[in-house]
Amino acid sequence: MTYAAEPYAQFVDDLLSALTGGSIREQFRFLPEEAPYKLAEPGAVAPGSVRVWGQVDARYFRFRSPTDFALGAAKDIVWAATPEGAPAKDAVWPDAGSVFFASYEAVGATRLLTDRNPGSVTRLLAESFAREYAVLSRQLEAVYQAGFVDTAGGRDLDQLAALVGVVRRRRLSAAGSVVFGRSTPAPADITINAGTRLSTLQPPAMGFETTVDRTLQRGNLTVDVPVQALEPGAAGVVAAGAIAVVNRPILGIETVANPQPTRFAGSDESDELLRARIKRAHESAGQATTGALLGALTTLPGLREKDVRIGEDYLAHPGVVKLTVALPDTGSEAERLAMIDQAVALIEQTRPVGVRIEHNIDAPLPAGSATAGPGTVAEGGDIPVTLGVAGQALFMPVDINVELTPVVLALAPEARADLERLARDAVLAFVAEAGIGEALVYNRLVAQLMALPGVLDVGLEMFPQADPGAARRRNVLPDNPQVRPTAGVVTVSIGGSLVMLDLTVDFVLQGAGTIGDPATAREVARSEAATRLKDGVAALAAGATLNVALLKAMVPDTDTYRLSDLHYHAEYVDAGVRLHQQDVQLPLSGLERLWIRRVALTTGGAT
Repeated sequence: MTYAAEPYAQFVDDLLSALTGGSIREQFRFLPEEAPYKLAEPGAVAPGSVRVWGQVDARYFRFRSPTDFALGAAKDIVWAATPEGAPAKDAVWPDAGSVFFASYEAVGATRLLTDRNPGSVTRLLAESFAREYAVLSRQLEAVYQAGFVDTAGGRDLDQLAALVGVVRRRRLSAAGSVVFGRSTPAPADITINAGTRLSTLQPPAMGFETTVDRTLQRGNLTVDVPVQALEPGAAGVVAAGAIAVVNRPILGIETVANPQPTRFAGSDESDELLRARIKRAHESAGQATTGALLGALTTLPGLREKDVRIGEDYLAHPGVVKLTVALPDTGSEAERLAMIDQAVALIEQTRPVGVRIEHNIDAPLPAGSATAGPGTVAEGGDIPVTLGVAGQALFMPVDINVELTPVVLALAPEARADLERLARDAVLAFVAEAGIGEALVYNRLVAQLMALPGVLDVGLEMFPQADPGAARRRNVLPDNPQVRPTAGVVTVSIGGSLVMLDLTVDFVLQGAGTIGDPATAREVARSEAATRLKDGVAALAAGATLNVALLKAMVPDTDTYRLSDLHYHAEYVDAGVRLHQQDVQLPLSGLERLWIRRVALTTGGAT
């Protein structure tokens, strides 16, 4: 049985009907053996007054007459059906086994109260009570949902987890902010890159790093930058002013300090991940199953279900389970060895009796009689060891090239760095989310990059590092279901750099061009040349070099004129500085946007 909250309008309808002589909430159960669903009213029922509601897909639903049901001649509710007994077209039936209700008005019933109009005492009472009923109904639905793993959330889910000995994983790394400063106004912009290492002044030193790119603007004295501890745990919580050392000095920065104590930040384990661990805990309770093995391994910090792959072939390898585990990076060798020992111990504790586990964890084989190769059963019955098959390739590095076109062409250096960092983080998170044997979906990554603020277009290439000749604009599927995709070389380029060109041209008139007004002929030549130059510049590819000769070649001689002179003035941004140069030779990377702003005649012409 499920519980679904009823809306306020349903309670108002029921209360008004009950107060004015109607029959409400006659209950039926939607089962074939319960048919026919006959109303209890001994007299006639007012046509069109029957209202039926119940549950569809475990949610409240108000059924429609005559699409879903009709009132039969015997005063029974008849559900719209096909000759085969299925629901009729567009008809909706209640969930099988669920309860549905009917309300109606009887013909000739005695009514002491009749005024249902808005503002009447009857309606005001009904609406007042209905509001309380609706609130209580919602609260009961929340209580009902709090009792199930799939629907509970927050504190309710934590309480369900406690029943099976599972605790939500909380934030681990302390975080805060530091202030980079100097004693005099900055003479130029000073960039503090994400990943800048800091540490406390007093031993034992605790390391921190900046998490975003920030710029100390010219003329300012300080800039605030968020930081996060390099190691998890309480050691990362330090007092105000404790962080005072920049591991690699930054030119122009004189001081650094945290004005407030650091604290635990980040995000706790999500409800979705906690639900998965609760279900695995149920499976692990019995042990001796693949679900129990998966549940035991996922108790390791940072190990997800998709990081574990369990394979069985009952015919080819009876009594053997092949296990592939991608253990998380712990950061230190001691922690890595401790996690390996713990993983091997969990496998040994959970494996069924008489079943051999072949895993990829790089751990020494325990002593025992079964020291032969995989698949060999030692004499004496049970197999008391797990065989490690370490050395197999577990990760498949994937190289990813991203080219972003921003909405704003002339991005400031800080905005460009922020966009590049966001894109890189999105790519790394996308690959890190993949599990063993999971494909990297090309369009999914494109969609995530397009969702970044300020992105107009995305160019994406991704391919296995071991096969650089593979197609670069399609999904990447591991060639071995036992390997997990991992990020290789990730390159992020921000395109759309605007280069504005102002050109001056001159022509020598020839042939028919010498007949008539020379000024008009030169203006016609200028207009035609401007069109050719704009089309030619738009077609330039990466590797070309913008120069006078290249632009002259875009305007061939005609029967009426010949291009005799061409110069251009370029305006663009380089390393945050806006440059104005005459006839500069500019190598093109393919990320620039060339825009011819003006084409003018050198002498005697008009723009």
